[in-house]
Amino acid sequence: MADGYSIPDYGGYERQRGDINYKYTQDAATNAYGRFISQQRGQRGLGDMSRDFGRAYPGYKAGFGQRGLSGGGINSGTMNQSMNRFVGDFGRNYQRAQQDMTQQGQQYDLNQNNLDQWRQQALQDVETQKANDIANAAMNLQYWKQAMGGI
Repeated sequence: MADGYSIPDYGGYERQRGDINYKYTQDAATNAYGRFISQQRGQRGLGDMSRDFGRAYPGYKAGFGQRGLSGGGINSGTMNQSMNRFVGDFGRNYQRAQQDMTQQGQQYDLNQNNLDQWRQQALQDVETQKANDIANAAMNLQYWKQAMGGI
């Protein structure tokens, strides 16, 4: 029993805790920055889509007038169908881009939750290791006390 005895390094536990908290802080900051950048890119993409649609819409609609498919007293099914498709495609693509942004945000949230769980588990492991070392030290002391005749 006394063969593997060594005095626990209580400062080592504090260093381990510090290392865990440092890594957690770095990883959490990286995750938060990634989320911020992802949101920024997503918002920029949505803004670009809206701007491009706003610029393209008048020209697209005017093209029907040049072909005699729109204007006063003209009700063109071809124009209506084409305009519905044009606007519908924009709406669908815009909604998909929003969903992609939401899913990216959820991925960053999941990553943060995993970081939180990792930190808690790592700190619990340090506490368990410390408690085990204290228990082993106490058992060794008890062994030596009995071996030396109950001093």
